[in-house]
Amino acid sequence: MKTLLLTDIPPSSNLTAGIVTAQMCRFVPAGELAIFCVQNRHLSPELYPDLADIPIRFAVKPNELSCRSIRGISVGLAGATAIETFRRRTRISPLVRQAVAYGKEQNVSSLWVILQGQTMVRMAAGVADGLGVPLRAQIWDPLDWWLRAHGVDRFNRRWDVAAFDRTMRAATACAAASWAMAGQYEELYGTPSQAIIASLDRSIARRPEPALRTTGELVIGMAGQFYANEEWLALVRALELARWQVAGRRVTIRVFGHQRPVAIPEDHLDFLGWQSQAKSVELLSDTCDILYCPYPYATSMADVAKLSFPSKIPTYLASGRPILFHGPDYASPAQYLKSTRAGFICRSMDPDAVYDGLMHLVEDAQLYARLALSAQESFMADFTLERMEAGVRQFLGYQKRDVCLG
Repeated sequence: MKTLLLTDIPPSSNLTAGIVTAQMCRFVPAGELAIFCVQNRHLSPELYPDLADIPIRFAVKPNELSCRSIRGISVGLAGATAIETFRRRTRISPLVRQAVAYGKEQNVSSLWVILQGQTMVRMAAGVADGLGVPLRAQIWDPLDWWLRAHGVDRFNRRWDVAAFDRTMRAATACAAASWAMAGQYEELYGTPSQAIIASLDRSIARRPEPALRTTGELVIGMAGQFYANEEWLALVRALELARWQVAGRRVTIRVFGHQRPVAIPEDHLDFLGWQSQAKSVELLSDTCDILYCPYPYATSMADVAKLSFPSKIPTYLASGRPILFHGPDYASPAQYLKSTRAGFICRSMDPDAVYDGLMHLVEDAQLYARLALSAQESFMADFTLERMEAGVRQFLGYQKRDVCLG
């Protein structure tokens, strides 16, 4: 058995999706995986040395952003629709032929496709048909959100969503980004689905004392991307109104990631940049008190909130500190944290509500300790590599036994 992974981001140490993909690739037996990567030309992934033996071929991904002007001249909606349609009709078939030829060269018997963005969706069925092998689909985020975020016109959005639906109905298995997504997609498409979520080696998990570290300082940790900007700004506004203090403690926000946050006074910001997963867990545990996770309230992002699951949650849980989740109650991470009692849920965009959440965690020592201990237990129960490996191997057809995550 040999699987062809069709993806737009290779296993890589400097891209969030690449880190998760790499870990999944490690669960495939040696010699039983090949990769065809249709990569954005502007990305510079750093490949893992331990995966160097996996054969990989690269192709250039078409631009997935809507084109509204050419050389500074607006082409309008009609022009943008024509350009996207042209991309669909001319750029996909050559990529499908390349992927099929490579898959046959590698003698693959299964196709694993990460359906991220319109190019992967447009290619998936054609590659599976060309190879004559079963298709296994993996989804990080709802497609419609991606298409709207990239400005794709409504006609091409409709075609792409229809192609996604056909692909999902034809798939033999689905790896979903959350338990909610797995349940919804299995019901909608009839495809056996399971949640496979970014997980970590249990050896890097921390068990700090379940209490605030000092009496005069409060450090709020934030790791990853700032995709919930309005919610983030509500936190900043709450702290501004409180003069950057909570219950008499001076507040610092410690940020880990590629993106430097805006609107925070320099003397209240400690920006540490991108860190490895192990280092992030260590620093979040040893130097932070509360770990902040914003998630979008916007109606246009409702499907993302309901169906996706941020990779920062397993990292936070491994750190053993309480999580302040700031997002709608229907969000999949809110539902998980509520069921495991591993985080405090702030359900309002109001800055006062965010501040109240911080106050609860600072002033109620029993609440703080209970959430911290539940975070540690939840990581060990649901987000270790052993749990992830069982799910990946079942998804790829290496084992048929039932795996229950969550």
